[in-house]
Amino acid sequence: MLTNFIKNRISFSETRGLDQIMILAIFILCSIGLVMVSSATLDYSYEKTGDSFHLITKHVTYLIMGIILASIIARIKLEFYNDYSKYFLVFSFLISLVVFIPGVGREINGATRWLDLKFITLQVTEISRIFILIWVCSYLSRKNINESFNKCFFMIIILSIILIFQKDLGSIILLVISFFSLILILGLSIKRFLIYSTVALIGIIPLVLFQPYRLARVISFLDPWSDPTGSGYQLMQSLLAFGKGGFFGLGLGSSVQKLFYLPESYNDFIFALIAEELGLVFTAMVVIIFYIIFLRIFILARKSFENGLQFAGNLAYMIGFLITFQSIIHIMVNIGLFPTKGMGLPFISYGGTNLISMFICVGILIRIQIENRKKVSQGFQRGF
Repeated sequence: MLTNFIKNRISFSETRGLDQIMILAIFILCSIGLVMVSSATLDYSYEKTGDSFHLITKHVTYLIMGIILASIIARIKLEFYNDYSKYFLVFSFLISLVVFIPGVGREINGATRWLDLKFITLQVTEISRIFILIWVCSYLSRKNINESFNKCFFMIIILSIILIFQKDLGSIILLVISFFSLILILGLSIKRFLIYSTVALIGIIPLVLFQPYRLARVISFLDPWSDPTGSGYQLMQSLLAFGKGGFFGLGLGSSVQKLFYLPESYNDFIFALIAEELGLVFTAMVVIIFYIIFLRIFILARKSFENGLQFAGNLAYMIGFLITFQSIIHIMVNIGLFPTKGMGLPFISYGGTNLISMFICVGILIRIQIENRKKVSQGFQRGF
């Protein structure tokens, strides 16, 4: 029985249908990430562990894990996610709650959002976000958007409440923005969209006002020089990195800010490090590559709808929004257009759960492309 289940759900032989442009763009970003993480962590790793290559080795390990995972997921038929979407929804809540169990969850910098598996530490919000949005995509593919919206919105609210206790406002914002973008493009009435998005915004405001450290970040965002050694420190150091880099940068490996001036230069502020070492020209190229990925994903989503693959189209849009908005938030934080928030740059920032979750998305996108090609081939065979 188990063997039949695997055969029905997993395709071992299908390898055609790869979007070579998108794969190449992702490969370039991962290569840039490997180079920049190496540049950013050599001194930091030696200072913390005595091994200059400690974080580089871990990053390469996460890259390999992600590639292997993407190749496996690309062989899982989309009907598996559709048929078992309810289980993805339940697991999204369970994995978000399990971190509060003593000895299982791990607290870092006052936030409990990591699952300690001994051999690897997972940030559960990255996984739970993908799982609940898979359920949303599946549910909306079977129901009318205006009739099913309330249930989807309610589930998003429940997960967001759990994430509040994990002190992860950034993940809540990314989840809510991606969700509302998806339901808007699927045809939710503008009136309901404006009403519910306003409700969501009003719900987020108290989370900022009644948390002193979040409020301090907003104030420092408006005027980072008002507290240059406190809440405004990271943003000031990031802006200095952009200023030093100029048009063509100081040269690879020549960053001054990474020498313990700019915190998290290999993760939350890696875009600023790229600007300092490689300059404005190279950062513009990175933005263009993300734009290419954005276009390829949305073209794939549109083709899926044209081929009658509603669930596949929803998934493609969802993944496109996740990658795009995370990239936008990261870049805006680095250039001072958004309050400081710990959020990595997809495929570039130091590895971990975010890098693995991005490769999960890549695997799903490859599968969507394969099933679109398969749908077109079947149409030709039937004489359409």
